[in-house]
Amino acid sequence: MLTYEDVWDDLLAAMEDSGLEPFEVQNFIETSTCLREFRCYCQVPGASAGSEIRAEIAFVWDAVQTARSVYGHEAPPPSGFRMAPGFLSRDGAMADALELEIKYYFPAKDFESAGFLTRTVQNIIMGIVDHRNFPEVNFEISVAPDQVVHVHRAYAFYRWPVPLNTERLELAPLCREIARVLQALHHSGHFEESL
Repeated sequence: MLTYEDVWDDLLAAMEDSGLEPFEVQNFIETSTCLREFRCYCQVPGASAGSEIRAEIAFVWDAVQTARSVYGHEAPPPSGFRMAPGFLSRDGAMADALELEIKYYFPAKDFESAGFLTRTVQNIIMGIVDHRNFPEVNFEISVAPDQVVHVHRAYAFYRWPVPLNTERLELAPLCREIARVLQALHHSGHFEESL
């Protein structure tokens, strides 16, 4: 089974091979549970620094996955260990997959255009992807005391399952898809930013 380090190393290599420019690569560890989290952003060449059109790729790696990657599949979970939902497959075996969370950030100046932007971004993404992983669009907003709505962030996201029972990950198709979506967002004419 692949290790946490194998996954993010393969991911960064696939991003660079696909022409994406990774930045703000981060690794976090939760010290009480040893849960680890990888997160990075990327953009296409030619995008300005600080561009609102960018992608974020993240995944979580828990202590059970670390133990399995070090000790193998045969190692039973510790006695009294309660398995969180999602770690077992239908036949009761521990899952050999990881979910990458892909977020596409885009500029949204006002909340009144949220419906239009949602349909636009979903149509752009669904015109490129060849799977049935439909993106969900989120807007992070706040409402001021004078009832003015401020949009802080807007993004579309979906999850990409990655099998871990292999020697190397094949992440090039995912990274090429991300590059195509980012290019399409830049060239859509719906955002102020363009390449």
